[in-house]
Amino acid sequence: MTNNEEYINLIKSWVKPLQKALTLESENKFINLLGKEKYFNDYLYKTLSNLKNLKLTDEFIKLFNEFSIRYFEYNNLDINQRKRLVIDTRKSLLKLVKYIDLTYSNHNSNSYYSSVIDSNLSLDSDITLIKSIGKVNKNKLNELGIFNIKDLINYFPRTYLDYTNRVKIINLKPDNLYTCIATIKKFYIYKSQNNNNLSIMNIVIFDETSSIKVTKFFLGRRFRSYSFFSSQKSLYIPGTKLAVSGKVKLSEYGKNFVDPQIEILNKNEESFNFSGKIMPLYSLSETFSNISFIKLIKKVIIYSKQYPDLLNQKQLNSLSLVSKSDSLINIHLPLNQNALIESKKRLVFDELFLLQMKFLLRKKKNTKKLTIQKSIKKNYLLQDFLNKVPFQLTKSQKKVLDEIKYDLSDVTPMSRLLQGDVGSGKTIIAIASLLIELEKNQQGALMVPTEVLASQHYKNLIKYLNPLLVSVEILTGNTPQKKRKEILTNLKNGMVDILVGTHALFEDKVVFNSLGMVVIDEQHRFGVTQRNRLLNKGDNTNLLSMTATPIPRTLALSLYGDLDISQITELPPGRVPITTKIISEAELNELFKLVENEIDNGKQAYVILPLIEDSEKMNLSSAKKIFKYLSEEIFLNKKVGLLHGKLNSEEKNNVINSFLNNEANILVSTTVIEVGIDVPNASIMIIYNSERFGLSQLHQLRGRVGRGSHKSFCYLVTSEKNGLENKRLSVLEKSNDGFYIAEKDLELRGPGQLLGYKQSGLPDFVLDNLPNNKALIEKAREEAQRVITDDPDLRKNVLLKNLLIDNSDNKFIHDFLN
Repeated sequence: MTNNEEYINLIKSWVKPLQKALTLESENKFINLLGKEKYFNDYLYKTLSNLKNLKLTDEFIKLFNEFSIRYFEYNNLDINQRKRLVIDTRKSLLKLVKYIDLTYSNHNSNSYYSSVIDSNLSLDSDITLIKSIGKVNKNKLNELGIFNIKDLINYFPRTYLDYTNRVKIINLKPDNLYTCIATIKKFYIYKSQNNNNLSIMNIVIFDETSSIKVTKFFLGRRFRSYSFFSSQKSLYIPGTKLAVSGKVKLSEYGKNFVDPQIEILNKNEESFNFSGKIMPLYSLSETFSNISFIKLIKKVIIYSKQYPDLLNQKQLNSLSLVSKSDSLINIHLPLNQNALIESKKRLVFDELFLLQMKFLLRKKKNTKKLTIQKSIKKNYLLQDFLNKVPFQLTKSQKKVLDEIKYDLSDVTPMSRLLQGDVGSGKTIIAIASLLIELEKNQQGALMVPTEVLASQHYKNLIKYLNPLLVSVEILTGNTPQKKRKEILTNLKNGMVDILVGTHALFEDKVVFNSLGMVVIDEQHRFGVTQRNRLLNKGDNTNLLSMTATPIPRTLALSLYGDLDISQITELPPGRVPITTKIISEAELNELFKLVENEIDNGKQAYVILPLIEDSEKMNLSSAKKIFKYLSEEIFLNKKVGLLHGKLNSEEKNNVINSFLNNEANILVSTTVIEVGIDVPNASIMIIYNSERFGLSQLHQLRGRVGRGSHKSFCYLVTSEKNGLENKRLSVLEKSNDGFYIAEKDLELRGPGQLLGYKQSGLPDFVLDNLPNNKALIEKAREEAQRVITDDPDLRKNVLLKNLLIDNSDNKFIHDFLN
């Protein structure tokens, strides 16, 4: 046993009885339990004050001495104080064990990565100064966005091969993740007969116990070329040793690996250094091997020690987090699974913490604004409106409206996010909010992402507000110049009460007389900078952001922390739940007969496609192709309309109006109808290639039917072989609850896909860890609040202040907030 191992065992044997005593005290409601010889507090007091032989760092010695004094006073503490002390002690002991494991583990040796620091190099040094980086490698790294050592350290692995779970082939069990080290026995690659864009590679591997087939799929025309087949054949020569890591599946032909990670292991390469360890895999070009990149990381990872930490030791202890430098080292070269988990936890925390700091600072800035007292009009627009609406608000709508009324009665401008399922009645709340401000002689703006949705809102506002003599106008990119000039003049003079529009509202020429309320629909389609450009057209303007894509509350807090959150949780009475069914393409002819029957009974249908035109790259159905097929071969006696994003505004409006007026029986469309089209008469929706859409998007599309009082249906057509057993799509068969569906979508696809900010630059592991890290999100929010309270101007947190201002190290924070 080495000295390091002996020291680790010494610390663990010291900690173990302490943790046991703390657990017993907790289980017995903190009564100061009497042991065999001593009371609980005496044992803790003496053990935590006697640290001479443990060789702990000054920070841990100071911390445990403070705890020791507190246990001396334990009998004078109330129950809550005792509970807090026990929790803090347990956390700190756990922190100590993690620290010792990371620092003294035998894997953490000089052979694992270089511990020699070149005094001529720093985090900001150009990569050309690293030994063995030639011009060719420099260009390759530059293409990856890597220009200096800091960039290199911040280029995180996309995934890992866990060699700690190595298993012989004979011991592999289906539906479990394994890594096998084996030799190639047979290799063959061929083109799929069913899909022109698919190539399939099969490798048979063996070890001393058995053999197994490994299958990899390559989708895309470039993978069907002779040169690609030749390159794969030259890589996977029989007799070559491989590391295969992935899920084992059971088919009618026996056990096999399907689409696993494969790493070629040559005896003279460093891959064997990862035997029994965890190997990082990076997103690299074909000309830069993973092993070469790891060698490079090993040379520079020691410079992580120079990385400034925005958290001090006291914060690290209280939050149970590892240091920034340790997290960076172990995200690239993790000693074990625990070290990798702790590294991810720290890096996720940093992103969330900085995001919360941004939100709280912005909120603090807004709170400082003083709203001038606005004169109240004599008329009661809101009450008149609610009296004229031909239905009662639901309890949920009333609750949200009360929250908004309270906000608008305060001196601080409102910033509220309203979440509500499709058809839950958000529009009524938006109109009510605008009217409250109109009563104060203020103007309102309603901004939406598409002209289709703008037109829909405009028609609703005209319908409800014209009788109240409220002036409403619409402004989009296609508004005629003469009409635009008239609108802008009247807006500036205060003769327009509410302006509905798209991105055209951002233009400098759009000047309000007195903007008091901005409502943004489908708010996740706009950036914060865009949002603020519109808000800044007024003084202390109130904001109501709305979304029909329900975001789980904890995630919403982490991503929209500067907004208060309201939810409409119930649908208006009388709505009949939509029946959803997954079907195969073979069942379409039967379905078309049902559609014809519905149309003969006066109803209408949507047919949704993922593409406008056929694509060589994707084997998917297109709107133009299906429109031609349905109109010329299936529904010869019916009128079929076609709607997609390439039509100009006039063409779109003609198609939509034709469908609204029941002149068109069937509307073939892309996802452009996801929001904004309200046709209560539509009772059937058919969605082709449904497996290509996210659950939340399918739920939005489905929400275009079921808007009347009659029974409606949604058919999810899948072209996948096992599509009918698709667990993801079956969520929609079982539920019409948007919040439940959003939770499932979050679990299955991650927030990056759900919310549409995958391109933001936030590392995948941060995105993927958000759903499972509710406690970490809360912890980041609490810590940010504590920092703002203790140091409102960040004078004691200069590094944090610079990070928030600069953003160069936090691309995600910058991109997401702008």
